[in-house]
Amino acid sequence: MNKERKNIGLAILLIFSSLLVCLDRIFWQSSPDILINDKVNIQQSLMQIYHASTLIGIDIFAIGLGFLLQSSEDKSWSSAIKYWIYTIFVGTLGLLILTLFSREFSIVDLYNMLFPFVRNTYGILSGIVLGMLTLPLFNKGVKKYENIIKLSLLLVIIAPTIFNKDIFGFANGTVFGYILVNLGFYGNYIRSKLSVKKVVTRIILLLLTNIIVVSLMPEFSKAVHNDLSTAGRFTNSASALLILLAFYIVLLVSKIKVNVKNGYVDFIIYTAWALLVISNNQTLLNKLIEYNRKTAQSVTRWILAKDIKEILWLMLIVILSNFIILGICKLIGISQKISNFYDIRADEELPQFFYRITNGIKSWIKAHRVYLATIAW
Repeated sequence: MNKERKNIGLAILLIFSSLLVCLDRIFWQSSPDILINDKVNIQQSLMQIYHASTLIGIDIFAIGLGFLLQSSEDKSWSSAIKYWIYTIFVGTLGLLILTLFSREFSIVDLYNMLFPFVRNTYGILSGIVLGMLTLPLFNKGVKKYENIIKLSLLLVIIAPTIFNKDIFGFANGTVFGYILVNLGFYGNYIRSKLSVKKVVTRIILLLLTNIIVVSLMPEFSKAVHNDLSTAGRFTNSASALLILLAFYIVLLVSKIKVNVKNGYVDFIIYTAWALLVISNNQTLLNKLIEYNRKTAQSVTRWILAKDIKEILWLMLIVILSNFIILGICKLIGISQKISNFYDIRADEELPQFFYRITNGIKSWIKAHRVYLATIAW
């Protein structure tokens, strides 16, 4: 395999962001006792800042992955298929392991793992995969309608922050993931237009703004509503301030390149993706949270320490599993077969590509109709 210039910095950033997502899901969903604090004080402000620092993880991941994928338009469809198959495999494997240890089985959980899109099991991941499928259309459209795309992305990001409503369905995650990965596509498209100095300046300004706004919101909430109902107004992944901060962080890291083999970057990305699959698997999360409650006795610092250890162990398990899974896929050639069929060829226009894919899928269904009917039954 020949060496090419691949952004190992962005790949490592994806790992870091996926660990932040794991920490956010496991720690904050376990209802730590710092959440019981309903007073306006320094602890409340620091809690909001800390929470925001973990919530930005999903923003960085989706935008960063968009940066990495944007220049691989010809491989976008095969990448979407590979990531989706990998998502189903990791989720189903996790469910089987849980079933063996807990001796409990739910057919609903099995449906969630096998049909994640229609069951909305991994909303944000579904949105990212949809973004991969529409990447060729984005690349063709951005050359003609750059200003319209830029304004549309800004509108979708800023509007929910201003009106404090989930007007674009961000709550289910799919639309949110789709918007973020498209923001990554756009960032890669314009990165040469922004100097490192401008990017660093904007990161500093956005970081300070986030800290000030997030830390002061408990005070404003108490003054306006006489409670903390809006204390977390900007402490959410869909906050425009957090999204823009994540955007410029990714833009800065994207300017750092090191000569590495494609396989190394792919391995790191799949590891980060698997961590995100697990952290968005509510069945597995509930088991981890239940374990923490029993062993840590709801003491915040103990829970946090245990969470970090569990996440590191989880990362080690995922890395070892990836060696086996990706090794088997390479051995049987499934990855290459998917690429051969779903990659957009150099001499193909989009209508020709879609026509070839449609005919290929029809032929496959016809050839395997007996097996598919049996599975459906």
